Amino acid sequence: MSEYSNDPELIKSIRAKPGMYFGSIGARGVEQFVYELVANVIDLYLANKATFARVEIDGSTISVMDDGVGLPFDEPSDLDGVSLATKFLTHVHWKRSRDGHVPHVHIKRLGIGIAPLNIASNRLTVRSWRSGLLWEQHFSRGIPQSPATVVEEGNGRGTKIEVFPDAEIFGEAKPRLGVIRAALFEAVHLYSGLKIEFHQERFHAHLGLQMLGFMLLNPLSLFTNPDPLPFHVTLRAENLFIEVAIFGEGLRKSIFSWVNGVITPDGGSHVEGLLQALKDVNWKPEIGLIHLVMLDPNFAGPMRTKLDVPQMRKAIRDALREPLREYRSACKI
Repeated sequence: MSEYSNDPELIKSIRAKPGMYFGSIGARGVEQFVYELVANVIDLYLANKATFARVEIDGSTISVMDDGVGLPFDEPSDLDGVSLATKFLTHVHWKRSRDGHVPHVHIKRLGIGIAPLNIASNRLTVRSWRSGLLWEQHFSRGIPQSPATVVEEGNGRGTKIEVFPDAEIFGEAKPRLGVIRAALFEAVHLYSGLKIEFHQERFHAHLGLQMLGFMLLNPLSLFTNPDPLPFHVTLRAENLFIEVAIFGEGLRKSIFSWVNGVITPDGGSHVEGLLQALKDVNWKPEIGLIHLVMLDPNFAGPMRTKLDVPQMRKAIRDALREPLREYRSACKI
């Protein structure tokens, strides 16, 4: 099978069995539209190609805007007369990401790609700035309704995708605003510096997991533990992005963990590496938070509830040991 396919049978399969791709044909299914579009912006952010996403939901219409480098409407694909951007939007890919880029992250647990999203939409409109030109193209159920055209020239930047999930698949289901808000709020804490606007709110956490940790911490511990600011570090090591925040002292510790943007409630190799590093410095904290983004494309797919990549255990332990020792020494602990 080729890396891309718009086989009519595959399109029929996506529309006939959408639950296999979206996890649900109810509210959770249409919420996946938001997560997929925002995750694409986060990929750009991690590659230093975008700084924010703006999410708007009006009934069943979902729009996501960014300030990124734009979709490659100005680049040809290997299909005659079809731009690379149009191919991305219409052809299902079988790689971890449509163009093999890393990092590649997710929100929640699914990662469906933009083409299945397009196929399951009654209509999708994309407007994207690229090299001084604003391109526009319209789709219905994954099929282009017109060629991509230039509608404006100037110095604009970014992409806006507006999508209306198909009622034939999802009925009257609409995204739950509270659920979306919670997911976006968490996302900015997982990616320090990222900005996300949602309706009239703007989320931004320049200290990432440290700010999230304060919200998870037992308020009483702020009075009973006189420690200075918590341990907080962001590292890159061995094709990994690692962010860790550690708080206080406690007989019963709680560890919160994520991999590639997805929470891992059952922990796994990254948590084991963190616990080993904490043991090395004789620290039994009240809570710890760790987010691991793996740059190896082999690990760029959606994460399950537990990370089982044994080599990550040593990599994280080695990366954290010295920063933890320095912190404990500076705190005279």
